[in-house]
Amino acid sequence: MIPINRFGHAMTDQPAKPRLLLHICCAPDEAWVVHTLAADYDLRCFFCNPNIQPLEEYNKRCAEAAKTAGHYGVPFDADVYKPQDWEDAVKDLLDTPEGGARCEQCFLLRLRQTARFCKNIGWSAFTTVMSISPHKRIEMLNKTGTIAAEESGVRYEPFNFKKNDGFLNSIRLSKELGLYRQDYCGCRLSKAERDDRKKAHHGDAEDTEKSKK
Repeated sequence: MIPINRFGHAMTDQPAKPRLLLHICCAPDEAWVVHTLAADYDLRCFFCNPNIQPLEEYNKRCAEAAKTAGHYGVPFDADVYKPQDWEDAVKDLLDTPEGGARCEQCFLLRLRQTARFCKNIGWSAFTTVMSISPHKRIEMLNKTGTIAAEESGVRYEPFNFKKNDGFLNSIRLSKELGLYRQDYCGCRLSKAERDDRKKAHHGDAEDTEKSKK
């Protein structure tokens, strides 16, 4: 006998949703992507970011990502924090600008680790929430994700979460959820660039005030 639900409809077995591992870089990007995909995929979050420095910043972002996964009822895992892995990956590219070869190696490092984790848990596909950022080149993410997937024998799903105002929606949702929003990408070089911008802005503001006197 086929069971009947409380609405009087037959309860037939529903096909299982496809599994998709999400590489998480930060809670605001994670929140919008999980919000967007949860109805269609069986999701699992994997926080893997050896690029993030200092340790206090890493711990803060990881805790926020875990909290966000818990809010949506999605399993969450965090890789072991090994910042030296990032240092080794970009040691010959420290003088290159953000968004170039240094970032490509950083993506490849994190997505390789994600692909290996995907393989180890017996899942077949992964993607990254990083494509939501207007500062991340989708071509570079797709290239590094595909390389990482092929090396581990899994599949990379090339989502572009910037579409349909994804970034603006992530800002709105993160404010609603009260999430921490970082103001630099994560690595010590991007932090130094952030600090330089702040100093320059502060200096401009002081000059403006002096000119008013």
